[in-house]
Amino acid sequence: MNELMNHTADMGQAEMFSKAWYNEYFRRAAESSAHSRFCEAVYGRDLCQHGMMDLEEMDFLASLLKPGEKVLEVGCSNGYVTEYLHKKAGCRILGLDYADVAIAQAQARNQGKAGALNFQCVDLIHDELPGGDYDAILAIDSIYFMGDYNKTLAKLNARLQPGGRMIIAAFQTKEESDSDAILSPGHTRMDQALKALSFHYIQHDFTPNVRNHWIKNYEFSRSLQSEFAGEGNAFLCEARMAENGWFKDHAERGTLVRFMYVIEHNADLALS
Repeated sequence: MNELMNHTADMGQAEMFSKAWYNEYFRRAAESSAHSRFCEAVYGRDLCQHGMMDLEEMDFLASLLKPGEKVLEVGCSNGYVTEYLHKKAGCRILGLDYADVAIAQAQARNQGKAGALNFQCVDLIHDELPGGDYDAILAIDSIYFMGDYNKTLAKLNARLQPGGRMIIAAFQTKEESDSDAILSPGHTRMDQALKALSFHYIQHDFTPNVRNHWIKNYEFSRSLQSEFAGEGNAFLCEARMAENGWFKDHAERGTLVRFMYVIEHNADLALS
């Protein structure tokens, strides 16, 4: 992740992924027809996404959830994906994000759905996670922003009820200082953290999807560049281009993998 941050700074996006940056992104994305076309082409459906989860992976995630379950989603952006998961699985979800503009958009669309869909602005590093006894906690492309993996996993685990589970999606790249093994199932940095904390888990491989995602992301951001500019949203296109070149290079070199981890609650860790 540090390598990506350095790359985006070099591309003139030094504040990329900050709260202010995300607020500006979702303020613009919610009204952008070019962004809507981009999401439809890259993800398979327009849900105002900013992440790596395509429609196939989203449907797989929904299949892991059960009707009536109490779910916490950490890093929900402006809630369109949250709504999709709720409708598909019939679970109750509280979505958290630190971008207050994104949360306000989600709250405005879902007024009157308390008990089924709720959204709250929370700083995932500094604030306590609200509530507890969750059947499932989702962290899809958000765990990178929560600090140390080991501490974050313990923090999330403590909010699960016995028998609950965490579902985490995370990519892994191989940089020059890394061994080839870091791309293999069971050897990524997420695997290392899970094993260090004695979690039992299953991982599902979405590597072909994420590599295809970044190639399409790269191509469509450039093909729609004039459309973004024409509506005054060059910021959105430049933001996509700042990151997708780095990911596309890794995808084409075969040095990018992505897994979804389904992790059992660790009662011993919660008591430690």
